[in-house]
Amino acid sequence: INSVSYAQNFLSPTQSQEIMSWLQSIPEYSHHHHGGPNNGRTPHIAKKNEREESIEHNGKWTRLKYANRKVALFDGRICNLPSVLQRLSNTLVTIGAFHPSHPPNHVLINEYQPGEGIMPHTDGPAYESCTATISLGGSDVIFKLWPRQQHTAELHHEHSSSTSTQSATEDEPSLEMILHGNGSLVLFANDAYLNHCHEIREGVLEETTSVNGV
Repeated sequence: INSVSYAQNFLSPTQSQEIMSWLQSIPEYSHHHHGGPNNGRTPHIAKKNEREESIEHNGKWTRLKYANRKVALFDGRICNLPSVLQRLSNTLVTIGAFHPSHPPNHVLINEYQPGEGIMPHTDGPAYESCTATISLGGSDVIFKLWPRQQHTAELHHEHSSSTSTQSATEDEPSLEMILHGNGSLVLFANDAYLNHCHEIREGVLEETTSVNGV
């Protein structure tokens, strides 16, 4: 795959510390109703549409329903990105990762505990065919790209046959690399984005054998 780029030390120690400090200031989303007394009655809460939900969660840590981790979404279409994220966006344009006419305007921050990962997935058709992932504040992890058509077929068979799980894990990914948790950057676009699923393998990587992340 020739549409993947990796920079082990994309962020300087000073930049990393600035971002880590800023992450601590992100507020938590609260599901509680903040209205006044209701005389013992359950208040009627109108169902929000997708945009209202997005606005309510934007810029706040939100715990996922089906995973034991939390995320924070910053959507530049709803409001301007925080200055710390806008500087990162500008830098990605400056180094040529994104075209000036299509700068990054959507940031999803995932908080992983040691040993946690995420199964192979795609980011969907709503985005341009390019994404940048910065790893910060954690241990090294293994990043994999799987052929999309192959992996989709394997997931289908896994639900219908117990023997297919083993055969699926024996197939090799198109790309496997180490992402260092000290401010590294991986970019993947075009074929790597459109025709592959990406995964962060669960488990803690105890040691690395290469300083280049391969």
